[in-house]
Amino acid sequence: MTTVRSMIILLVCLTGYQPKAQQAITEDGAIAALRGFFTAFSVENYPDPQMKDWITDDFLIFEMGKAFSWEHFQDFLDDAGYSGWTSTEWRFSEARVSLSGSSAHVSYVNTGEFVYPDPDSPGQALLEHNVWLESAYLVLEEGRLKLKFLQSDNVSREIEAIP
Repeated sequence: MTTVRSMIILLVCLTGYQPKAQQAITEDGAIAALRGFFTAFSVENYPDPQMKDWITDDFLIFEMGKAFSWEHFQDFLDDAGYSGWTSTEWRFSEARVSLSGSSAHVSYVNTGEFVYPDPDSPGQALLEHNVWLESAYLVLEEGRLKLKFLQSDNVSREIEAIP
């Protein structure tokens, strides 16, 4: 009788146990996380203290043939005078999203336009048009998708003086 009672109690406990549901990762969620990263990265928000909401602690960006941690990439941006730029804008197209458990991979075309001071001509502004092929790996961390890795290859760059 004790064994039957123990088994009934165990079955009731197991039936009532529901593991914490894992947040479902969606294609839209992955694209939204990518957009959130670029919004935090935009010169209008730089340096955004909320960037840590969009990247993992071990985030790595591969840009211009070099691998950078976020801290080293910020040093690169500071050396380039990024905080003095006027505007940055990115548009994504041809996005392909792959989902797997608690991660997502997004490959896409990124078209960017930047306005910044001409370092060789004081008072002159430049407009730069870029196209990159990019690939981002995102993981679920602290209940949200964050970028862990970003690969960026420049396809074209055009720079013109703004009259």
